[in-house]
Amino acid sequence: MTTQPCKPYPDIDGALPLFGHMPEMQRDTYGFYLRHHRAQGDCLRFKAYPFINFYSFAAPDALHHILVKARQKYSRGARWSRIVSYIGGNGIVTSTGDVWEKQRRAITPYFQPAHVDKYSSLIVRNTAEIAARWQQSAGSRINISREMMSLGLINISDMLFNYDIRPKVDAFGTAMMDGFFYINRFIQNPLTPPRFLPLDVNRRFARDKAAADDVVRDIISTIRKDEDDSMVNALVRAGNSDRQLHDEIITLLMAGYDTLSTALGWCWYLLARHPQVLARVQQELDSTLGNDMPSAQSAEKLLYLRMVFKETLRLYPSAWAIHRFSEEADEVMGMPVRKGSSVVLPLYVTHRHPAYWKHPDKFFPEHFSKEESEGRPRFAYMPFGAGEHVCVGAHLAGMEALLILATLLQRCTPVMADNRDIQPLVNFTLKPEMDIEAVATPRNK
Repeated sequence: MTTQPCKPYPDIDGALPLFGHMPEMQRDTYGFYLRHHRAQGDCLRFKAYPFINFYSFAAPDALHHILVKARQKYSRGARWSRIVSYIGGNGIVTSTGDVWEKQRRAITPYFQPAHVDKYSSLIVRNTAEIAARWQQSAGSRINISREMMSLGLINISDMLFNYDIRPKVDAFGTAMMDGFFYINRFIQNPLTPPRFLPLDVNRRFARDKAAADDVVRDIISTIRKDEDDSMVNALVRAGNSDRQLHDEIITLLMAGYDTLSTALGWCWYLLARHPQVLARVQQELDSTLGNDMPSAQSAEKLLYLRMVFKETLRLYPSAWAIHRFSEEADEVMGMPVRKGSSVVLPLYVTHRHPAYWKHPDKFFPEHFSKEESEGRPRFAYMPFGAGEHVCVGAHLAGMEALLILATLLQRCTPVMADNRDIQPLVNFTLKPEMDIEAVATPRNK
């Protein structure tokens, strides 16, 4: 399916004389793009401030053009990279050129299927500990968001760094969540007061960053003593300084748990609200696994559970949008893009595009059946990005999600603590507007 060229850029109503559409974007970021793309089409142009031109493209062809075909004309942008570096320094998310290529080569082998399979027993063991605790505390209220955050950090630390983060997981997780909120303020609003001002929010971020840095220094100290086959030792052997090691470790921790833990929370929420889907998932688990613990091999057979997780990422992609900066003038789907402009690729909108999804706003795992997927463009669904900066850990994240969900759903049933609708909120990534809370409910087979 090929997208037709756009019509001339439509005017978007509601722009203020000085601030343009920025106030509307800040009030409802992903909703702004969804509303206007559905009303105006796949190509938008608007002003955030008088000095910032914004373009937004929602069609798969446009995403392919910007991320692959004409990628040399676009960068992640100095401003975006600088803001993210407040937490991640010059790690793989923000680095460019030779530094980025060197780090990518060093870590890629540790995300290949052969390595990922080795991690499976560790993932299942850590998850089974949580499931056992839930079974023992039947009827109690559990914070799914916090539980998945902790599990994600424990898994990524065990797998990639051979480091036990458990004693510090709550403090580190809280520091990272506060850090995401902090940098999101700068991304959303160019007029945010600068970091050097003696404001409470800046002091709090400094404390959070210091707490996170303490954990990273401890990881570096530990791996310097133990020359094992962990990924971080591969970075040591590549000749990285402690400063660069710090940036890579905190970036991998940040990227390695946030996307997955958020998606798992959403998945638990969706399964609790869709009992027919849940029943089919648990039937698949019973017929495929019986009472056996899941493994990398058996998880490959959980086809419906995989569809459920993919559908969760379709509705709630953690990376709700990809941002680029036009280094050169370009033409996208027949529309001109000026040099020096901000370009937004709103995956949240593309993932709900009615041209590619039968039920764009509903939870419908069958979207990923063979029949429904037939003819769908590759770039209509890309929760882990695309092009040269595609997430290096996509395969690991998919396998880890299946193992975690299978282990938990074998033993427990999702039951929400209340029946409130939970909306997404842009906080650097797309997160629930509140923590997802459930009731610990052991499964009766």
